[in-house]
Amino acid sequence: MKSLITGGAGFIGSNLAQKLIEIGDEVVIVDNFSSGFTQNLENLDVQVFESDIRDSKIITSPAFNEVDRVFHLAANVDNRFSWSEPTLSLRSNIEGTLNVCLASRENSIKQIIYASTGTVYGDLLNPPYQEERQTSQQTTLYGATKYSAEGILSVFSTHFEMCSLIFRFVGVLGPKSSHGHLFDFMTKLKKNPNQLKVLGNGNQKKAYVDVDDVVSALIHTEVKNFEIFNIGRSDYSTVKDSIKWLCEELGINPQIEYENKDRGWIGDNPALYLDIQKLHQTGWKPTRSIEQSVKRTVRWLAENPWILE
Repeated sequence: MKSLITGGAGFIGSNLAQKLIEIGDEVVIVDNFSSGFTQNLENLDVQVFESDIRDSKIITSPAFNEVDRVFHLAANVDNRFSWSEPTLSLRSNIEGTLNVCLASRENSIKQIIYASTGTVYGDLLNPPYQEERQTSQQTTLYGATKYSAEGILSVFSTHFEMCSLIFRFVGVLGPKSSHGHLFDFMTKLKKNPNQLKVLGNGNQKKAYVDVDDVVSALIHTEVKNFEIFNIGRSDYSTVKDSIKWLCEELGINPQIEYENKDRGWIGDNPALYLDIQKLHQTGWKPTRSIEQSVKRTVRWLAENPWILE
C-alpha cells in the first residue's frame, strides 16, 4: 500500500511514517518544514515533497499520484498564540484541508485519515466528552478551524466516493515531541534549571496519550464513509502530576511557581478528557500509562536538546 502523510516531518507524522514502513507501506511525505524537522526523517525510507498545503499548486502535485490513502496531519497547531497571526490557522487548517481533499479527489484516493483535536469541544461542562456532543460553541481559533476542516471532509465524503476517518486527539506524548506542556517545561528548565514557572494553578486535568498508541489507531481503525473517534485515555492526570514525573525522571528539584488561575489562557479547557468507548469497541486500547508516556517524553527531550533550541 502507498500512504501519503501531510506534515510527515512533524512529531506524530514521523512516528507514523516509521510504523508504516515497518508494516511494508511505501511512504510519501508532504511537509513545508515550518514546524517539522529533517532530523525526524533520518534513516527513514520515504519520498519527501517539500510543499505547502496552503498553496493551491498542491492539488496537482505528483506527490498524490497512485496513493492509496492520505494521513492528513499537517496543520497550524499553535493553539495558545493563534491570535498573533489568525489567518495562519485559517489557511493551514481550513484552506489546506480543502486543497488536500481536492488533490485526493483528482487522484481518485478513497481514504483520508484526519488528525483533529479534542479542543473542538470548547469548554463544555461535564467531561468526558462524547463524539456526539454539540461542538459549535468554540472557544479557540485553533478548535474552530479544525472543526471546520472536519466539515469539509464530511462534504467530500457525501459528494464523492471518499471515506474520511476523523480522530479527535487529546495531548499526545512521546519521542520527537515538539510542542505541548512538557516541551515548554523542558525549554524553560534548559534556560533556568532551578526555577519553573507554570501557566495556571497546576490542577488542570488532561488525558494524555502516547504517540505509539495514536499511530496504532490511525493505521488499524477501519475507514468507513465518514466516522469520528475520540482518542485518548479513560483516566487523566494533572499538570502537577506531569511536573512530579518530570522531576523524578531528571532527578531535579526546581522551585515551582504556579499562577492563581484555573487555566493557562482563554480557551485552555482546565478539564479536557474524552469518552473513548467508541474507539475501545474497535479493539483498540492504550498500552502506556500517562506516567510512562511523560517520563518517556522527558527522557527523549533530554537526550535530544537540539529540538529545544
